[in-house]
Amino acid sequence: MQLRAEQLGAHLSAPQGGSLSACYLFSGDEPLLLNEALDALRAAALRQGCDERESFTAERGFDWTALLASLSAGSLFSTGKLIVLRLPTAAPGDEGSRALRELAARPADGNVVVVVTPALNRKTADSAWASALHKAGTWVDFRAPSPTELPRWIARRLKSAKLSCEDEAAELLAARVEGNLLAAQQEIDKLGLLYPVGTQLSVAQVQAAVADGARFDIFQLGDAALAGDTSRAVRILNGLREEGVAAPLVLWALVREVSVLVEAGMRAGRGLSLEQAVQASGVWKSRVGLYARALRGRKPSSLRRLPGMARTADQVVKGARRGEAWNALLELTLALTGEPLPAAELP
Repeated sequence: MQLRAEQLGAHLSAPQGGSLSACYLFSGDEPLLLNEALDALRAAALRQGCDERESFTAERGFDWTALLASLSAGSLFSTGKLIVLRLPTAAPGDEGSRALRELAARPADGNVVVVVTPALNRKTADSAWASALHKAGTWVDFRAPSPTELPRWIARRLKSAKLSCEDEAAELLAARVEGNLLAAQQEIDKLGLLYPVGTQLSVAQVQAAVADGARFDIFQLGDAALAGDTSRAVRILNGLREEGVAAPLVLWALVREVSVLVEAGMRAGRGLSLEQAVQASGVWKSRVGLYARALRGRKPSSLRRLPGMARTADQVVKGARRGEAWNALLELTLALTGEPLPAAELP
């Protein structure tokens, strides 16, 4: 069975009594769309009783028997498992092709398997392994909206964020992100922080938000922290404070980096190389080296502390905990750089 990307949500939220497919094939080159689909599938699999999850990345030398063995091994604590297999290229080789065809032919036994690949050309989509997967299960091909479709895509995303916009405002934002869906979603998230629920955004409001020079500093803050450049990170944080940038917006940018870094660290702890772990966490290729550098030499204990520090900063910034918001943001920034708190101070 093949579904369009927009049909996946209805498929996964089928009424109780319906069940998920035994296997899924997710193909596409847009990390945002693929990661959101995986999140939705994880939630649906959990509702079906798949409390355990295993992830594999089929790099060169991958042991395909380990994947098949995982399917054969029953779960002690849940009805089944969600097994995620990432193919960095849509060419699994002869051994991989045989294993994927065997996977497609196996009974579900309560498990759900999803194979994630780059976009498939016609020849690859018609290959024996791909045909076996989408005939036995469900194939969803994720394609980026075309330039003419992007403004409507942005308008739908804004609606999900409980905002709306003039047509010209959506077109302005589409032109600003130049087809980069992750950048578009970041801008939408930012607008959701800046404006109240129910706001209809005008061209002027969108233009002011996306043209704000501080926007670049917000994202540069995370880059500087991941690069271990403590003095630059603190300088950017000070500048954001002096410019009057909202503390929740800075928090959002930092928490985003914490989430990716911790997820990649967990994957690395399960045996992947740093680069593989970062790529498997949905990071753009151009930024893989930045995250890998941030993980290299970092103790696991320091990674484990990051989510707790992020929660504390969130509580302080929102007024649910005593403290000064910008000091909490400083602590979180320094934790990302790997420096102890006394290394720098806000004026």
